[in-house]
Amino acid sequence: MNSEKIQIENIDITLHRKNIKNMYLRVLPPNGKVVISAPLFISDEDIVNFVKFRKEWILKKQHIIQNSEIQAPLKYKSGEKHFLWGKEYLLKLVSKNDLKRITIDYDNLIIYLPVEKRSKKETREKKLNELYRQELKKAIPPVLEKCVKIVGKRPSEVKVRNMKNWGNCRYQDKRITLNLKLAKKDPICLEYVMIHELCHLIEFNHGKKFKKLMDEFCPNWKKIKKILNE
Repeated sequence: MNSEKIQIENIDITLHRKNIKNMYLRVLPPNGKVVISAPLFISDEDIVNFVKFRKEWILKKQHIIQNSEIQAPLKYKSGEKHFLWGKEYLLKLVSKNDLKRITIDYDNLIIYLPVEKRSKKETREKKLNELYRQELKKAIPPVLEKCVKIVGKRPSEVKVRNMKNWGNCRYQDKRITLNLKLAKKDPICLEYVMIHELCHLIEFNHGKKFKKLMDEFCPNWKKIKKILNE
């Protein structure tokens, strides 16, 4: 693959020439970087015309990306921002020889993550997820007791795992499972999700009856739901 930096119509472009059949255009977050993958046989003139034809779309896409909160994929490296209970923390990688376990500096909002030299992104992500798991497990008991008193239902068990949904409830055995990444969110979100899942012990579906329960037990649930999904 051959790569080069070019400019067409005052748009900075990273051009990759590859052994492919078609030309592809991408505008990437977080800064709207333009990347074109082009076949080896395509001429410079064809590439220029390709960009000119899509110039309006490119500029519109860049504007949307640059004025939104779209973030680049996390790499779990020093200097990244990660959230814990609704607050933004700076991630710092340190040697396992200097630090044996993850340490949180609550005053300066820093998470120190001990890793091996040349650690893999997947390993660092797993370690941080384990922090979220432990934080959530510590937070659950008092929130559960509060929400049980509000809803009047108690689950047989509350489990924590990495999952797509924020939570789910098995109506058959009354078991609730919560997403470990709730530890990233404002604590009020945990309370909302707990009430939501406890209401499923009364009404399994999300129909009018369920929403009426949510209105009764968590009057501002719609506002909290927006905060949770931001």
